[in-house]
Parts: sequence; C-alpha cells; structure tokens
Amino acid sequence: MKLFGINALQILNHTFMKTIQLISFLLFPLTLFSQDKEPITIKFHVESVCGMCETAIERALDAKGIIAGDYDLETTIATVTYKPWKITEPEIHALINAVGYDTEKSKCTDEQYSKVHGCCKYRELTKH
Repeated sequence: MKLFGINALQILNHTFMKTIQLISFLLFPLTLFSQDKEPITIKFHVESVCGMCETAIERALDAKGIIAGDYDLETTIATVTYKPWKITEPEIHALINAVGYDTEKSKCTDEQYSKVHGCCKYRELTKH
C-alpha cells in the first residue's frame, strides 16, 4: 500500500529506527553514571638523591587526572591518587621519566636523564 508515494513498510521502518535512536539517546547517560569512577591510589619506588629531585618529581605529578601526588625522599616512595579514566599508571610513570627519573616500572632515557641537575645524578651519586 502506498501513502503519498511512500510505501507503508518504509514508514514503519523509519518510525522504528527513530524510536530506537530515541531510546538509545535517553539510555546513554545511564551508562556514564554506572561506570566505576573511583580514584585509585598507588605507591612505587622512584630513584632520587636530594630535595631538588623530590621537587622535580612532585612537579611532574601535577598533571591532569592526578588528584594528589607526593614523594617521600626518605623512603623514595611516590604516592599517587589518580582518576583511571583520565590517566593510566604507565602514563604516570612516563611523567616521572620525562623529568629524568627512573621508577620501579620504567626507566627514563639517557636524554631524559641528562636533564637532571648535576647534584641529582642518582645513577652516579649516593644520597646527600
């Protein structure tokens, strides 16, 4: 049967597709809220020797997705609370590598290591 030159089946198909699109549009926000969006806190070792190292490491942790970043020079442990939907753990290690410091999970390149101050050359020096 034709109505205004359009097959009735085409009208039903079009109406059905629009209904599916509307339902999808209305339900999509629910999927955003149902995801587990809890921050994660991790602790890991970072090589360093002095207070300048500590400052550089903590500055590197001032990034999007990181809620809190602290580095304890005495224990050489970084404590980072972050939003896993904004930044990943490997990306956090890469931030620290980028300023020239090795972590327990990743090593900085020689080029990155060359950026650290002379007194911070932890690969050659002992703590001071």
